[in-house]
Amino acid sequence: MAERKKKYYQRPDGLFESIRTINGKRVAFRGKTCKEVDRKILEYQAEAAKGRKFPVIADEWAREHEPKISESTRRVYSFSVRRLKEAFPGYASDVRPLEVQRYITNFEKQGRAANSVQIELSVCKMIFSHAVMQGDIDVSPAAEVRKSRGLPTKKRLALTEEQEAAVKEAGVARTAHWWLFPYLLLYTGMRRGEALALSYSDIDRKAGVIHVTKKLSYAANAQRPQMENHLKSQNGKRDIPLLRPLADALPKDRVGLIFPGEDGGFMKSSEIASHWKRYCRDVGLNAMAYDDAGKAVETFPITPHCFRHSFATICYEAGLDPRQAAEILGDTPEVLEGVYTHLRAGQRRTAAEMLAAHIDAAAMG
Repeated sequence: MAERKKKYYQRPDGLFESIRTINGKRVAFRGKTCKEVDRKILEYQAEAAKGRKFPVIADEWAREHEPKISESTRRVYSFSVRRLKEAFPGYASDVRPLEVQRYITNFEKQGRAANSVQIELSVCKMIFSHAVMQGDIDVSPAAEVRKSRGLPTKKRLALTEEQEAAVKEAGVARTAHWWLFPYLLLYTGMRRGEALALSYSDIDRKAGVIHVTKKLSYAANAQRPQMENHLKSQNGKRDIPLLRPLADALPKDRVGLIFPGEDGGFMKSSEIASHWKRYCRDVGLNAMAYDDAGKAVETFPITPHCFRHSFATICYEAGLDPRQAAEILGDTPEVLEGVYTHLRAGQRRTAAEMLAAHIDAAAMG
């Protein structure tokens, strides 16, 4: 009886091999028997039909998306990507809409602000959309997922009148540690990274403006900043009016960085934190709180971003509309309109209080 012909090529090492092209990729399958090779082919085809696992797709999306966004946005997105990868470690094709909705609902229950929830959901939707475009899944399970209405908004507090007065007083006296940095923030509304990237050559006294063309971004756990090209942002590159109090405070005939680090280059994260705490202590912007054990702990609730909100308040009080303020702050009019709406509400409350006080006084008279 003639020997039965082998189904697959037998290699010199005795293993049987079959090379197949699956989804445009050449894959070699080997086994001790032809039956084992058949089994491996079927398993691979079944695996390929399921697509890839969500973490692999998420990492691929992040790599492709990174060149299109700013460093600060990439950093925010990276936290969402990490959380989503932990929540969905399996195949993207196995994820159901109910699971995504449950994840977002649980995320909301952690006390997250509306903006944070929206970012988390947006990143989730973009990753699953990427999976659709790459052929891993046919329909995104996040397409119909929505965040809840009425979520709390993140409060970005401006300085109080007393705190603002203390900052101005420190800027005039020039005795507080690192007084010029917050003084500049108060009169420009610049972002922290924009101010730390500023050079004396950016101060145009003749034109009466400050040229904002660059920004430093400090990634999480990184000491050294990255220079961020403001051309990535439609509103980032701009000229800010050089207001008289700041013009008088800025040294003249200087070159280089206005706020250099100890080595003459850009400041490290640790240097910024040290300077900021010393300044807050000098001016009285620090505060004391108590931990769960009842122990007093020093806190620093006022951040550089609070000064940005204070400058928006100054713009509002000066009569600038949201579009004009947005041009100076390098934001969108929509963002500034939200700030202005909050300020108008506060002003209405003040007017109501004044009216009530007037009526009470009249009644007593």
